[in-house]
Amino acid sequence: MSRVQLALNVSNLDEAIGFYSKLFATEPAKVRDGYANFAVVDPPLKLVLIEGTGVPGSLNHLGVEVASTDDVAAATKRLSGEGLQHCGRGRGVVLLRSAGQGVDRRPRRRAVGDLHGPRGCGDARWAAPGGRTGRRRHVLRHGARVRCSLLLRWPTPASAPNWSSVSPTASLGRRLSAEFVGTAFLVAIVVGSGIAAQRLSTDTGLQLFENAAATGAGLIALILTFGHVSGARFNPLVSAVAALDGNLRPSHAGLEAAVQIVGGITGAIVANLMFDLSTITWSTHDRIGSATFLAEVVATFGLITVILGVARSPRAETVAFAVGAYIAAAYWFTSSTSFANPAVTIARTVTDTFSGIAPTSAPAFIAAQTVGAAGAVGLDRYLHPRKAR
Repeated sequence: MSRVQLALNVSNLDEAIGFYSKLFATEPAKVRDGYANFAVVDPPLKLVLIEGTGVPGSLNHLGVEVASTDDVAAATKRLSGEGLQHCGRGRGVVLLRSAGQGVDRRPRRRAVGDLHGPRGCGDARWAAPGGRTGRRRHVLRHGARVRCSLLLRWPTPASAPNWSSVSPTASLGRRLSAEFVGTAFLVAIVVGSGIAAQRLSTDTGLQLFENAAATGAGLIALILTFGHVSGARFNPLVSAVAALDGNLRPSHAGLEAAVQIVGGITGAIVANLMFDLSTITWSTHDRIGSATFLAEVVATFGLITVILGVARSPRAETVAFAVGAYIAAAYWFTSSTSFANPAVTIARTVTDTFSGIAPTSAPAFIAAQTVGAAGAVGLDRYLHPRKAR
């Protein structure tokens, strides 16, 4: 007997469990952190709920569980004849993909779908039912009976970047490239618009308005551009939060932080050169003080709270606009003008212009940002509790 496996992305796992328990009059067969599944008898269905990945309500993957590896082999032959690509072939599991699509990891889960490393499908490790390859077990169980699976992975809509996860099509190299270019553009926008504002007006308030407007608008554009590739984090603290959330490997978060810093410095240098300034001019803008330290704590706390709150809401696709609007506002209501980003802070030390910060002030800013981010994570855990599973 075969059954359909349907996996959905959800924003709130507890609410989704409550809804589908009532709909199918059955309790979940398995519940883990960010993951639940239902074994529905009539009609035969395995319903999987995955929290924090993709657009809430969208399809994560669709598949069919069959009783034997012979069924898998027969299906593989038939689907290959239809011209469908498959991401390798094993004795127990076959994963199919539409052209150009890969199969990404599911956060906090080591099971079917968690089949390859950062280099893509060529690194897939396969296991026969009940067997192991490497450190991962690639089987689905129904009671005591092992089932084989055919999974068809559909791409996450590009219009709705997820700040916690990554695109199913993006290799580690592509993601890091997107983070490098995106952070470089972000800093170029911040520094370049600050230089332009200084040259266009002598009014400090107008200069800040121009700088804030350009940064907010540019940030929206960059998140929409790179969000579906890397998550458009552009910020070591956002990458760290994604790792803490279980949606990004700590080693990858570290690599992201490195390329974000290098990208930010590159963007500042490019901005200097575009306005005919020296390649590197160390900033003399001293921003040390208890008021600015507090302002950076508040600015970063707000930024991470906005990101996590919107990303977990039913309107996760609006995160780009929410973040851009928040940063533009935070330019005005914080005395530090809301750096809220260690990579941007470091990058702005190499430009002695309107948006610069003295190298001696940067460590205190980064410390304040870390405190603010930690507070935001604590608030998120309180506002979006997860049951012990």
